Amino acid sequence: MKIVLVTSVPAFPTTAGNRSRIRELARAITDLGHELTFVSLPSELDQGDPAAHAAAFGADNYVQIDNGGAFGHKLYRARRKVRLGVRKALRLMGFETGHYSALDQTWSDRWQARLKEVGRDADAVIVEYVFNSRVFEAFPKAARRLLDTHDAFGDRHKSYLAQGMKIGYWISLRPEDENAGFRRADAILAIQEEEAERFRKQLASDGQGGSQGNGRGNGPEIDIVSHFLNLGDAIEDFSNGHTAMFLASNNPSNRQAIRDFIDNVLPLVVQEIPDFDLALVGSICSQVPDMANVTKLGRVDDLKDAFQRSPLSVNPMLVGTGINIKLLDAMAAGVPTISTETGVRGLPESYRKGVVIVGDRDYAAFAAEIVRFARDEALRREMGAAAYAEAERWNAEQASALSRCLSGA
Repeated sequence: MKIVLVTSVPAFPTTAGNRSRIRELARAITDLGHELTFVSLPSELDQGDPAAHAAAFGADNYVQIDNGGAFGHKLYRARRKVRLGVRKALRLMGFETGHYSALDQTWSDRWQARLKEVGRDADAVIVEYVFNSRVFEAFPKAARRLLDTHDAFGDRHKSYLAQGMKIGYWISLRPEDENAGFRRADAILAIQEEEAERFRKQLASDGQGGSQGNGRGNGPEIDIVSHFLNLGDAIEDFSNGHTAMFLASNNPSNRQAIRDFIDNVLPLVVQEIPDFDLALVGSICSQVPDMANVTKLGRVDDLKDAFQRSPLSVNPMLVGTGINIKLLDAMAAGVPTISTETGVRGLPESYRKGVVIVGDRDYAAFAAEIVRFARDEALRREMGAAAYAEAERWNAEQASALSRCLSGA
């Protein structure tokens, strides 16, 4: 099949979980033997690394849409800035509407002609994120349309506000607007069963029909295709004991998690293991001051090298939706994880053999588990092997699910 993947979030450099999902989804499509064209939309300031995209997908199969030259791009950014400013003002005045984005607010009519050209003979098109779903209108009716949701955006801000976080939810849509985006697709891809069930209920709640599989004007199919893991060889050296790693990008949920961990868990661990070291990987490092018992590694080219240095993962998340990719990254490296209950959201119980779960804000229990693993190399190795076996089984299941979705079986 000829498949076109359209995204406003680049795959390279792979500095965040959503970029990792897009990169590995694209890789899975080609691994299944399909011809892939990767299309980048210019709605974000950061368009990623064009050379890395061309190297990964082939120069002829990587397409960058533009906003109509330098002037067109400036005009596009100015309009978007005005919209964001209006929403911010409404929020400051206490209006609930200030939290909501319009479904198609990132769309530009300038993209239509180029998208039609790219997709004129496509067998299927995959669009990343519901707020880019208007892209489907540029593709022929015969092309199968798949919407990769990444997350639930209906009333998204509410769970963040409940945790005292006024920002960080990125985009929040009215549920009826999210439904309108869903109905542009033949199938929507949820990343976990809880999310799929939420989408089914939401589609059924507005009186326009639920999940009936017709895809045009009524209800799309709802399928589960979670994240694909970058599997290679699992790490082999578990000898570094008095250390653990937190892998995270710089977003409000991760900032909250690491602050809470450093304030409440790390001191309890250091009481028992004075030379314990928390290794931080990713852009979250910029948000943590220099301090004892914390090493900031920044962005790393090979996660497995970092996990070799710290063969234990901690996942102290307290808010968020969707499945936690840092948890899957640890599985793919063959590393055990200690996680909060929120941190394992979306990971089925049948895939949790490499994870130890403690209650949210149960700081003593979290610290006790870290100390237990830090002092037991055999335990780290045993749980790491279990995590890697789960990762292999996980990838096989996602590949089968993706193949079924692409074919419409």
